[in-house]
Amino acid sequence: MNFTKQGFFRVDYGGGKESWAGRSFDTWQIQFMGNAQLFRWLYVFGYARVGTSIYYDRENPFSGDSQNYNIEVTLQPWAKLSQSIAFNKAIFNRASTGDRVYSVDIINLKTTYQISNHFYVRAIERYDSSRKQVMIDLLASYEPVPGTVAYAGYGSMFERQDWDGTQFVLGTEDYVNTQRSFFFKLSYLYRF
Repeated sequence: MNFTKQGFFRVDYGGGKESWAGRSFDTWQIQFMGNAQLFRWLYVFGYARVGTSIYYDRENPFSGDSQNYNIEVTLQPWAKLSQSIAFNKAIFNRASTGDRVYSVDIINLKTTYQISNHFYVRAIERYDSSRKQVMIDLLASYEPVPGTVAYAGYGSMFERQDWDGTQFVLGTEDYVNTQRSFFFKLSYLYRF
């Protein structure tokens, strides 16, 4: 269905058999998806999928109940500033016992600001519950003329880690900075 406000809503259902590692599994799923530009400054998107799926293990694959959810909101209070917030959740439970195999939450934040026609900055932050990581990515770009661009960026990874006596493993301690990088790139367009 298509609506005013540049919106749509969609429902899909599918089912069948899927093969993996020499075995065949019955699967089905139903998904709901929609979006709308509610106002000039507000865009929303939503997605949900439930059904059965496969845990793709090479040695011992099994079927389970899966759920996936996604919601995204983009705010643009004025033309030069945009803030996007997205939340994703994936859940998988073993069909035979109902035991939880995994539950993953991912949160993405993206802020962009067009300072002038030539100068642009962006910040991205991501939280991943399965890896216990927070990623931060900063970028600035300057384009004095079309085709000539300078980029400068910084990236950093924070992780929860514990020391097990021989190495760092995923843990419960405070987040520590485990990786960081800087980069600079210059692209020059020469016309002849």
